[in-house]
Amino acid sequence: MSKSMSKSLIAGANLTKTYGSKKNPIKALGPVSFEIQDGSFTVILGRSGSGKSTLLNLMAGLDKLTDGNLRVGEDDLTKINSIKLAKYRSKIGIIFQFYNLLPNLDTLENVMMGSWAGGKTGNKQEAVDLLTRFGLEHRIHSNVKTLSGGEKQRVAICRALVGGPEILFCDEPTGALDSVNEDQVKDILNDLNKKDGLTIVMVTHNPEFAELADTVIKMKDGAIQEFLVK
Repeated sequence: MSKSMSKSLIAGANLTKTYGSKKNPIKALGPVSFEIQDGSFTVILGRSGSGKSTLLNLMAGLDKLTDGNLRVGEDDLTKINSIKLAKYRSKIGIIFQFYNLLPNLDTLENVMMGSWAGGKTGNKQEAVDLLTRFGLEHRIHSNVKTLSGGEKQRVAICRALVGGPEILFCDEPTGALDSVNEDQVKDILNDLNKKDGLTIVMVTHNPEFAELADTVIKMKDGAIQEFLVK
């Protein structure tokens, strides 16, 4: 994938997300409008409760918007049925703060889950190659409960990458890591974007990640406070 900053990959227009009842709605987001370019590294910054994770969940298809329009590539997430949503999720990768690994599966099987979840048969060699790329070749058949936090997050990254996603969504991927492992994950994400050309959208409360980004979205109280394209 070649790096391009001229094509809009994600576009949101007047997005809102509310919870609760119609009589007592609680607004978590919006209205917000934005565009994220193909091949970019976008960092969404904000304190807890700012709406940054809500915005990421909408883009990743993990939650449904209340109002507005949202397009990701060729997929219109504004009104999407469960079949099309499953197909969309097979084209993206997601990394969470707490890894979400399955303890009854070994390292390789956890990575393969990234393919199986998308309805594919999975490519074992691709999974092995990813684990080797990120220094986990000696842990391929280990019980994931024996891995360190940094190793678990690298396994989660491999799981998100297997199958070649078009976009990698990251929700506080270093929030549970120490500074050494945080730097390692930072280097991995930077390489995936700069060398592989992968589009990355990352939510974090850590402003240091803004140094890696082409685009920085600062959020406060459910609104975009600043949208900076470097």
